[in-house]
Amino acid sequence: MKKKEKNKKRPIDQLREGAGSFDLKTPDDDSAISGIISLGESLLVIKELGIYEFKFADQIDPERKNINTPNTIQQILPYGSNHRWVGAVVLTGKDLLKSKILEKNIDTEKTMTSVIEIAQNIASAIELAENISISQESELKKYDLKIKQNRSFILPSMKGIKSKCKEFLQKSDHALDTLFGVVKGFYPDIGRGGWKSLEKRIDQENPAVDNFREVLSQMLPFLFFVRNARNCVEHPRNEQKIIVTDFSVDTENNLLPPLIEVVHPKTSQPPVPIIDFMSQITESLVDIVELMLVFLCNRHIRPIQGFPVQVHEFPEGLRRTKNVRYGYGIATEHSIIPFG
Repeated sequence: MKKKEKNKKRPIDQLREGAGSFDLKTPDDDSAISGIISLGESLLVIKELGIYEFKFADQIDPERKNINTPNTIQQILPYGSNHRWVGAVVLTGKDLLKSKILEKNIDTEKTMTSVIEIAQNIASAIELAENISISQESELKKYDLKIKQNRSFILPSMKGIKSKCKEFLQKSDHALDTLFGVVKGFYPDIGRGGWKSLEKRIDQENPAVDNFREVLSQMLPFLFFVRNARNCVEHPRNEQKIIVTDFSVDTENNLLPPLIEVVHPKTSQPPVPIIDFMSQITESLVDIVELMLVFLCNRHIRPIQGFPVQVHEFPEGLRRTKNVRYGYGIATEHSIIPFG
């Protein structure tokens, strides 16, 4: 009798260890759940309009002292599976980083954690770009954009535009720096040569596997540009700097939007509208992360007896998720069969 009482679980233990469910609806997001990612103690819930972290009560109260400690749900990204880039980065990572398919030395959980970090930096860059776009439109609506009779003209003004450009380039570079960490998880032997060392490493592998070498050579100019632009921000010199201009008027009386110029001896960028510049950067970031995951995983699939598994691009009608283009499959004479 005493033994039974000794082993009897407390009410808090019964509650914490019992089965449960949760309803993830927030005031501004009642969209459907697209997927769940488990990363150690973290549980990420991907919805159509956002990504949320679910924390169990034991993570908050590990000693189980408070029976009323709740499980918590918190948004970590205001973008979800309905956004193309989340499918290309987060959900592509979720579908490809599978320990049962990749070689045993690949730490899929650590790599997926890095993919989430990349996504957070991309999200920050996109938010900065969106905020600048909204502010620019708002400023234009405030003013009568006509030259007055006394030949004066009141220019719209974008406050803090230079610091936002600097932050944008830093976030973009952080995303690519973390991506290089992902690469090292697949190729631990690549050295301090950065992206060039990956290029040399791929040159040593069988070129018949896929066209990674060709695609990587197309990526490199952008990868170098972002790093050099970040250096222009953090280590400015006469020959290495960014020049940001607010609204201005040219010699033909045309109103020019805020512009950014990158001055660098190797990767310069003539003045271009900031909104266009940021849009091109974020689109390229997403494409490169997506393709890097595709090629890295495709080259590190463990031998699966009887199944010639590869990473394939699926047509929209065969995709499990609309914005996830790539997945594991087995090619047959007439179609590709999803695998895993």
